[in-house]
Amino acid sequence: MPRTPNNRPNGTARAQAQNTARLLAQGLEFHKAGQIEKAASLYAEVLQRDPKQADALHLLGVLFYQSGQSARAVQLISQAVALEPENPVFLLNLGNALQDNGQFVRAEEAFRRAIELRPNFFEAYNNLGTTLVGLHRIEEAIESFGRAISINPANSEPYNNRGNALKTLGKFNAALIEFQTALRLRPDYVDAHSNLGYALIELDRFEDAIASFENAVRIDPTFEYVRGALVYTKMRICDWRNHESDIESLLSDIAQKGARCAPAFAVLAMTDSLSLQRRAAEIWVADKHPSQSWLGPLPDRAPKQKICIGYYSADFYNHATAYLIAELFECHDRDRFELIAFHFGPATGDEMQTRVAAAFDSFHDVNQLSDRRVAEFSRELGVDIAVDLKGFTQSQRAGVFAHRAAPIQVNFLGYPGTMGANYIDYIIADAQLIPRESQHFYSEQVVYLPNSYQPNDRKRAISADLPTRSELGLPEEAFVFCCFNNSFKINPSVFDAWVQILNGVPGSVLWLLQDNVSAAHNLREAARSRGLAPDRLVFAKRTPLAEHLARHSAADLFLDTWPYNAHTTASDSLWAGLPVLTVRGESFAARVGASLLTAVGLPELIVDTRQRYIETAIEFGRNRVLVEAWKLKLRANQLTAPLFDSRLFAQHLESAYVDLIRTRI
Repeated sequence: MPRTPNNRPNGTARAQAQNTARLLAQGLEFHKAGQIEKAASLYAEVLQRDPKQADALHLLGVLFYQSGQSARAVQLISQAVALEPENPVFLLNLGNALQDNGQFVRAEEAFRRAIELRPNFFEAYNNLGTTLVGLHRIEEAIESFGRAISINPANSEPYNNRGNALKTLGKFNAALIEFQTALRLRPDYVDAHSNLGYALIELDRFEDAIASFENAVRIDPTFEYVRGALVYTKMRICDWRNHESDIESLLSDIAQKGARCAPAFAVLAMTDSLSLQRRAAEIWVADKHPSQSWLGPLPDRAPKQKICIGYYSADFYNHATAYLIAELFECHDRDRFELIAFHFGPATGDEMQTRVAAAFDSFHDVNQLSDRRVAEFSRELGVDIAVDLKGFTQSQRAGVFAHRAAPIQVNFLGYPGTMGANYIDYIIADAQLIPRESQHFYSEQVVYLPNSYQPNDRKRAISADLPTRSELGLPEEAFVFCCFNNSFKINPSVFDAWVQILNGVPGSVLWLLQDNVSAAHNLREAARSRGLAPDRLVFAKRTPLAEHLARHSAADLFLDTWPYNAHTTASDSLWAGLPVLTVRGESFAARVGASLLTAVGLPELIVDTRQRYIETAIEFGRNRVLVEAWKLKLRANQLTAPLFDSRLFAQHLESAYVDLIRTRI
């Protein structure tokens, strides 16, 4: 009987298939056990024998994805998908790798194709929602998470994800329900505990937020940024239990381990160390907003008649930033500059938003656009200089600049420190803020303005209805020290100095902003524990700006904080005619008071030590004649000093912009 010609090849093929299956199974076991090198070696052995083995390509790609090498993962899993385009699991993991690599549009396509092939694919719906969040299509994301929940209502992850999406829309109460549901299903879900904490902060439920962060820390103290969030939230209510040791631990981990333990912004209020602030920023930007290259290099453009300046912010409405910068926009030379606003904040339609919008050649609401699309849109509009007014403050969009929105990108006004990002080219400052010898602590090149870095609005109205001290709850004859800074800027060192000052000026009181009820309670208790009568502290509630400025007339001296000075609150005080006493530190945030006082012609109110701060405040508190002399000098300087000369500021900033363009050319 003749031999069938295909008998031998079929046997060989079977043996090869069995060997491949064995190697893949062994590799998968190592993979699941976390023995990455052994798994990779076995997958590579399969591919050496058959470079088109789809399962090996897929599994090796997943391994690279899990190891944080998303670009390589995309390459390998794409090859697997090309070999088996109808495999929904391959498409799911391709989407995961693409999403991790910042390719959200392609990730969406992969997830949707996986869903077409497997209509009830829970993971694909859940991960599609995450990609849609990355594309800033939040409503669609919420719908996708909802589909995932309908498929598997016992899984906690889509509830947590939907909570984050709702939080992005400002629907904090709805977000709470999602996070709480996730935690009922999985009590040890550290991400949900952390997210619940952030949502509670937005609802001013600080004690509850602290409890959530504490739960997260107990479960996993290394979870990203949660220890810093816990400490910062305690700072917001002046809860100083373990304050020094907690901060020391955070800063040590940042310096020695490069740990992702505290958000960069929070670190500004924890230390005056420029090196630590820069390290924290570098950690944050590398993790959250790394440089992206998907849009490619900026094309060469022919010189234009006008320099196009893009201003980017979430605060073009009744907000502290807008109160400072509105008149700058109005003072820009429109014959030389084209102004474009990119707003990713709320569409309030309030008085300030209307005013700011009218100051621009065009005002674009880009809240619904992805970071990449905003950068692409900026390029299409021909922006020459992109000015980030947010940095890493709340509602920031640093990712826009990671995609390179313009040839020149500038950190200005909103963030008092370095962003540690290689795509932010310059920071606007002055000689007080960043001495020449401190430049190396900033990743940006420093652009020095002649006076102060801070613009001011001369149109800030002060109510003519000046309240009496009794109406404000203040004693009529007492010396009134005040500080209207947010409570996170008040720390034990500052408060101890204030207690010494109040003890040194009999009958005096300290008038503070009631940032939140918990902070007021804790500060009164802190006074009591230091032997100071709690009624020596008086708290003012928030009021509209014109009324707030007017009530400064009831105070005698503004006491600044450190290492995070008064910024807008200091210029408000000076505009209202109330002198400010500040301690000049090392960092940007700790030198703003010195910048403002220099520019308003009161450098004598800048001191360099805590002890001199205490002595000077007591001297003022015992000598009303001296205080009145400083008030008179301040009122006279308001008319001539550069701090409140908006047109001069605009001219200096425009000169800086022109120099940046010339340098670029």
